[in-house]
Amino acid sequence: MTSLNALRVRYRLWRNRLIGSATFRSKIARFPGTRWIAQKKSNDLFKLINGFVFSQVLSSCVSLGVLERLKDTVASSEALAKDCGLQPGRMQLLLEQAERLKLVKNVEGNSWVLDDAGAVVAADPGLHAMIRHHALFYRDLADPSALLKASYQDTELKKYWAYAHAQDPADIGTDITQPYSELMRSSQEMLADCILAAHDFSQYPAVLDVGGGEGAFLAAIGKACPDTRLHLFDLPSVTDLAKMHLARENLADRTEVHGGDFARDPIPDNAECVSLVRILCDHDDGRVKQILANLHRSLKPGTKVMIAEAMAGNSAGAELAAVYFSLYFLAMGSGRCRSDAAIKDLLLGAGFKNPRTKPTPNPLLATLVLAER
Repeated sequence: MTSLNALRVRYRLWRNRLIGSATFRSKIARFPGTRWIAQKKSNDLFKLINGFVFSQVLSSCVSLGVLERLKDTVASSEALAKDCGLQPGRMQLLLEQAERLKLVKNVEGNSWVLDDAGAVVAADPGLHAMIRHHALFYRDLADPSALLKASYQDTELKKYWAYAHAQDPADIGTDITQPYSELMRSSQEMLADCILAAHDFSQYPAVLDVGGGEGAFLAAIGKACPDTRLHLFDLPSVTDLAKMHLARENLADRTEVHGGDFARDPIPDNAECVSLVRILCDHDDGRVKQILANLHRSLKPGTKVMIAEAMAGNSAGAELAAVYFSLYFLAMGSGRCRSDAAIKDLLLGAGFKNPRTKPTPNPLLATLVLAER
């Protein structure tokens, strides 16, 4: 340990002893000039303690359809209670807590409208789907100590994301891939917008989305870049779903869909840019190295590769994403939330050149790492 770091540690230990003193905290809370600091620290700590309760208020509003019923309208608590099958007093209780979390707003008497956060959730089917999906995650977190001790042999998320553990992913059937493919498609609208705001795909004659699922991100590229040819590569059980979705988006005539395992099967080399959106984060380092090595073998020199996913970093959004995804992937039994530096090291190790980080408007959703074959 350097002398500077040793000094920092000594300062931190001294500070911790000071803050840990009830007498000191009492003085800070009583003194007018420092009272706001004490209140903020106290509120921040209570948010950590109470976070699960907050999430369940949101979950209840979604599962009962409260936010959906308030979309573009005003409704009374009595009407909402009747529609949602709750006693009026219980609906009033839920609405009051939702108002405190900025989901709804009381406008007059018992009349309610959506607040900012509620309006976003109500307008985004992908957020609805993810909030409902979190019921699985919460069950896995019921005993976090056991999860951290690796006592769980089989978690809800591990069963849900079966492809991450399959000996041969190409053998997975549509009955398994369809639920998570639909979830990924419905939750990608904001992510796609975030990526497209950060990188111009119209510069490429053709784009290949590896692990593209039902084609939600590829469809977003197709709409934004009308002259770009589209290619998608995913498991054979997913490609039929992708063809149907892209046909519904009127993109079938510009799209080629290819089936296979992206860690071992040849990947088409007929695109100038290859994207991997929320792919590497789902897998441990060993399989990521296989995926990138297979990409490097398959692609022609000069092909651009774009990695897009939530990455650990110093911004507020990146820190929130890292806390969330680190536990999510632990429950899933595969993957991790990497920093952009870690992803660049993996790309260099696979033989790719000039890896560089490109920020997006919302690092909570994604950061980009670009490289060249």
